[in-house]
Amino acid sequence: MRHPLVNVAQDGQSIKINEQLYTIVTNERDALDLEMLRKKYDPFLDQYDYLVGDVSSDHLRLKGFYKDEARTSIDKKEMAIVDYLTEYCNPGGPYFILELTNPTHHYPHQRTRKPYYERERNRRNDRFHSRRRHGKGYRKNENNPFKKRRVHQTKFKKKQSIAVKKEFGRYHSFIIKKRKENQ
Repeated sequence: MRHPLVNVAQDGQSIKINEQLYTIVTNERDALDLEMLRKKYDPFLDQYDYLVGDVSSDHLRLKGFYKDEARTSIDKKEMAIVDYLTEYCNPGGPYFILELTNPTHHYPHQRTRKPYYERERNRRNDRFHSRRRHGKGYRKNENNPFKKRRVHQTKFKKKQSIAVKKEFGRYHSFIIKKRKENQ
């Protein structure tokens, strides 16, 4: 056995696993077996906000998910639980979902975006400060033999053309254009 057996106690709609209290969100087909959960639970799963357990061939498989506001990959978030159940679990198979009621970890608030005018002001200030840094007497790296220069677009001269209009008859006319090469 890789890890010691955990203490599991059920009280109605709540389960206590290693001093952490979970509430039962769903228990399809009575998939929640305390003895099987005691054997399969790994302390690594304490970090997750949701535990999903599915039973296939009398084996319990546990998977953890975070709340949606956590900064993690999308397949580990709460909204991916339904996708996990449909793609990785047996169709119509027994499963259960447990939600951590008193999490010990807290997620930082989502980063709010600054209004446009503040971002624009900061961008202008940064541009001004970066120019000042690269003025006379300022050398970032004395040993660097390369200089930073802007590349300008190459402009090609346009070819000149001479137009000759010829008319034949009353309604027919055409234009002959001859290119004049500049050298």
